Amino acid sequence: MLAERKPLKAVFFDLDDTLVLTQDADLQAYAAVAELTHQLLPQVDVDRLIDDWRIEFVSSPWDPTHQVDVHIWRTALWCKALQKQGVADQEVASQLYGCFHQTRMQLFTFEPGVHDLVTQLKSQGFSCAIITNGHASIQRAKLAACQAAGLFDAMLVGGEEVLGGREEKPDPHIFLKACAILDCHPSEAVHIGDSLSSDIQGGINAKLAATIWVNRDGRPLPATGPKPTFIVEHVTQLADVLQQLQREATESPMSRYHSCPL
Repeated sequence: MLAERKPLKAVFFDLDDTLVLTQDADLQAYAAVAELTHQLLPQVDVDRLIDDWRIEFVSSPWDPTHQVDVHIWRTALWCKALQKQGVADQEVASQLYGCFHQTRMQLFTFEPGVHDLVTQLKSQGFSCAIITNGHASIQRAKLAACQAAGLFDAMLVGGEEVLGGREEKPDPHIFLKACAILDCHPSEAVHIGDSLSSDIQGGINAKLAATIWVNRDGRPLPATGPKPTFIVEHVTQLADVLQQLQREATESPMSRYHSCPL
């Protein structure tokens, strides 16, 4: 027999590439870095420089021991990328990092429709929280840039959990912490995000009512790995998903048996 589904009380949102198109902001930040590099170091192969920095960044975006300030650390990554082309210039590396960081922060704004969506959900009685992975100071700067504090009821940063000896997504703890803050049971909350491994698996691990995968590019769902309850192309489609879930909460278990996720 199917268990009775509880009415939903809370919605958890991922931040990067869910509420804000971080990848698009990054591309524009790299373009700004390229222009600055052409001005400062016309002899440097800009495409190679950025590729080399990306490799270093993906491998180690911050000091794993948390002893070095993240901005100093990322400046050092630009130093390494420059050194691969025979340039040893700390000042230029600082300028390149400053250009990248400031440009992406200036562009870090909510997707069109996000503010109205969250405002609507809160008017309907939902509590709304952001659960984001990443370095504590970087993610807090992003949250400040998009003015999330004035819109969301809670904001949890994975990097802060790590500093406290816990884990970030997909560990269930951060989701359960959000449930405690918003005074709801996991079965009364859903999570929406773009990462199958972090967002969808995390929501499954925490036994949330549903997980929603934001698949902006229409990628096929992998044959193996976590399976979202719903798939949407844009976060603003969440309202339709919630309506379906709320309808199912008022239906009998047998009438829900044949319902299909989007």
